[in-house]
Amino acid sequence: MNWICPNCRQPLAPRDRSLVCPANHCFDQAKEGYVNLLPAHRKRSRDPGDNREMIDARRRVHQSKLYQPLADRISRELGKQVRDEASLLDLGCGEGYYSGELLRQLAGVRLHGVDISRPAIRLAARACPDGEFAVASSFDVPLADASVDVALSVFAPTAEAELRRLVAPLGCFLRVTPGPLHLWELRQALYARPRPHPAPTTRLAGFEDADQQSLQFEMQLQGQQLQDVITMTPYAYGGRREHKQQLAGLQSMRLQADFVLSFHRRLPA
Repeated sequence: MNWICPNCRQPLAPRDRSLVCPANHCFDQAKEGYVNLLPAHRKRSRDPGDNREMIDARRRVHQSKLYQPLADRISRELGKQVRDEASLLDLGCGEGYYSGELLRQLAGVRLHGVDISRPAIRLAARACPDGEFAVASSFDVPLADASVDVALSVFAPTAEAELRRLVAPLGCFLRVTPGPLHLWELRQALYARPRPHPAPTTRLAGFEDADQQSLQFEMQLQGQQLQDVITMTPYAYGGRREHKQQLAGLQSMRLQADFVLSFHRRLPA
């Protein structure tokens, strides 16, 4: 599984510290090893994706192992789906936490990760030198048709047509979404009328629904961890100011983590 040119869709090959296609489109590799395959004319802003504050907060939360039960469940379940040399794609991989866990727990896999945030991809490439990372959109992934055995999306947007193109027949797509009570205590503290997260859409054209699992566990947050969880989520932009000020004064808080893991099997061509 190799990168393809985002301009002409032809394969990219290494040349010195760059990737070059037969049409001579050239993309330099950063010193961390990642490559920027998001053309400027396809950006909706100068620096798309999560900002550095959100990325750093998410990295600290992941480094504290608060989400380790989810990472272990993902690795265990995908381990049932892969063989040696299987190709894994982490869509919206962020700073590479789940990519790193997959590389650590699943021997012999080939992992590619994409995210539209360059700061996030830079951190992912540093943390996961055995993976291949690119700045790219999950809606236009620079990989060949049917080149992915397993695709993963953790809270990241995806496009059905792109998933159908990328995932090989009988391959697997795992989508992780928030369960109804994910971070419920935090939403109660921020909003006057908090609502449960809606159930995920199970139907995916070109795929059959293979399985759906729930995962719940409690997290005991201390000090800065609470502010980091708020910063790394959409709650950073919601809720009343006075409620956020009250949360900022808390030294600890127990939160419910609630996830839905939806497995989809690519139908034969």
